[in-house]
Amino acid sequence: MKLVYPFLLLLLFVLFTASAQAQQNTAKDGLGIVLIKTHLGGYAPIGILAERFGPGATVGLDISYKTTKGWIFSLSGSHMFGGPVRERNILSNISTEGGDIITQTGVFEDYRLKQFGWLLYGRIGKMFTFIGPNPNSGLVVELGTGLMQHKIWIETPVNNSPQLSTEYKRGYDRLSNGLSLNPFIGYQHLSNNKLINYYVGLDVHIGMTENRRTINYDTGLRDDRQRTDLMIGIKAGWILPLYKRAEKAMLFY
Repeated sequence: MKLVYPFLLLLLFVLFTASAQAQQNTAKDGLGIVLIKTHLGGYAPIGILAERFGPGATVGLDISYKTTKGWIFSLSGSHMFGGPVRERNILSNISTEGGDIITQTGVFEDYRLKQFGWLLYGRIGKMFTFIGPNPNSGLVVELGTGLMQHKIWIETPVNNSPQLSTEYKRGYDRLSNGLSLNPFIGYQHLSNNKLINYYVGLDVHIGMTENRRTINYDTGLRDDRQRTDLMIGIKAGWILPLYKRAEKAMLFY
């Protein structure tokens, strides 16, 4: 049943797009524009992902092309970070009862557990211009497909613990990746004076991932569960539009 939800979201996207297209006004077409977008997002994990990480953030870059008819084609990449690690018992077999790791010199390792991951997408969307100051601004609906990857980053500043060498960390970090879908709905604004260009909206990630490590050292077992990793949040960013020289004059209405 878990795999049904992404397809339902895709169906809703198609229905919404068709409905909005039917109601779209007949204002002058916008420009064909290359858009370079930086973004920052805040997210809450849902379900099985919330058992591993708390609320986190992403930062990234999109390169998009908006056609004169409002279609948007994009490539995007984001770094996931900041979420507190809730799965704190992963080092239980090499730590003391108090959760400390002892180094070769007999002192406690000042280790830290962090969220670390990536999101990579190819995206297609449509902009509807019934709101905004010009035909290059409006409501944006997008759907992306690509890759989600995340793991528990084990940071060891002292770096004097053989049991947490780079090789052994792989047995504890829960590296997981797989196909991901990314519905987005929001508002894009490109100002007439070209000075204020931004977007903001609701962002959802639906990752169908698996643990890629052969074995988890703390349990002595392989984790072969099919995961559905959900994240929902708000994404906002600044846009650098690259207008064609011959079209600059058309931006003013």
